[in-house]
Parts: sequence; structure tokens; C-alpha cells
Amino acid sequence: MPEIKKTCEECKKKFLIIEQELAFYKKKELPLPKRCPQCRQKLRLSFKNPRKLYKRTCDRCKAEILTTYPPDTPYKIYCQKCYWQEIQ
Repeated sequence: MPEIKKTCEECKKKFLIIEQELAFYKKKELPLPKRCPQCRQKLRLSFKNPRKLYKRTCDRCKAEILTTYPPDTPYKIYCQKCYWQEIQ
């Protein structure tokens, strides 16, 4: 199987699909990509939730901590020290 030259449908940049990729797509019965690797990665990252940090207080010792859980979540939030005490 030779490599295939393609043009990205998003950024119009040329990219190659190498022999190993072709074998993978054929084995998994997947369509060939229409976007270059960079645009595919950008698309995958767009589906991730953004990381936002919130100031909270530990539910045990009341120390101020940063967490990814917003204040309106029902979960107990512990600082690292209290968390390790909880799980041991």
C-alpha cells in the first residue's frame, strides 16, 4: 500500500497518510481522515471541558484550597492532607 497525499478540508494544508495508517484504517474499517493531524488534534481538544479552578475550603479542616469542582457541587472537598487521612 503506498502513502496517500491529501489536502485538509479545514486549513487546506497538504498532509500524508502513510502506509501504517492506511493499514490501521482498513483493519478498523474507518474512513480516511479529511483533516490534517493538527486540525484533528484541535478538534479533539475542543470537546474537552476547560480546566477552571475554584477557591473552596476543605470540608474537614477549613483550609483554603483550589479545586476543579465548582462551589455548587454536592461533593465533599478535602485538602490533600485531609484526603490522605480519609482514605487510610
